[in-house]
Amino acid sequence: MSWMKTTGTGYLRFIKTPNIRFQDGAKEKLLCLKCEQLLSSRESYFASQVFKPMLAGATLVRYDQRLAYFVVSLLWRVLQVHLSEIRRGAYPFLPQIERAERVWRHFLFNPLELNHWPHLHIFVPDIADENPPGGSGFNLYCMRASDATIFDRGACCYVFAKFVRFCFIAMITPYDEASWQNTRIVNGIGTLQIPQIINDIAFGGWLKDRATFASKTFNAGVTSNQHSVIRNQVRRKLPTLQKSDLLRTSIADQAGQ
Repeated sequence: MSWMKTTGTGYLRFIKTPNIRFQDGAKEKLLCLKCEQLLSSRESYFASQVFKPMLAGATLVRYDQRLAYFVVSLLWRVLQVHLSEIRRGAYPFLPQIERAERVWRHFLFNPLELNHWPHLHIFVPDIADENPPGGSGFNLYCMRASDATIFDRGACCYVFAKFVRFCFIAMITPYDEASWQNTRIVNGIGTLQIPQIINDIAFGGWLKDRATFASKTFNAGVTSNQHSVIRNQVRRKLPTLQKSDLLRTSIADQAGQ
């Protein structure tokens, strides 16, 4: 979140409450203090060994088993947040979701092997020259938004989370592994490298729709008064924003329409 503030206007806004500025992100405690401290060490590892180097321009980073642990801990929390909701409906992939939740929970306390639901991916997109047809706000979503959900299309069901440019995806159902190039990480020593290619039609279509939904929902919820607040804030910070990631991404979205 600190990177978001220092490369933007200094504040955060959320889709559900677009008219309120925040200094920090939402926090939800799902584990005991000891477990949270364990996960915190993996978050620090990700920040120092993967997040910062890749945002600084590295196209290849080496990692160890701490990265898989971090990704599982992140996506397990996504399942925890959404489980009660999907249990209330006739969700077609509920049995697989519940089994994945149990497997990942066990792994977090015994991080030796990950024999079931081991297909974890990290996708780090770059700015798109053109927005996908019918899409809006695609670059802002892919490059700067935070999101976490379970999505399905047809026979596909994935768990998804993102912040800034890092998308974390776990496959709950079978998928075409060849359509994901340089994105999969293993529970051990490996490398994460750019460029990456995803030819998964279900994921690509969903990502475009998710970006459009986020953009339209946010803009529809912002009052005229808050639009003025945002414009005035941008004017005040224009000298520092001229070379910022936020402005570069916004310009790319405007040019790509």
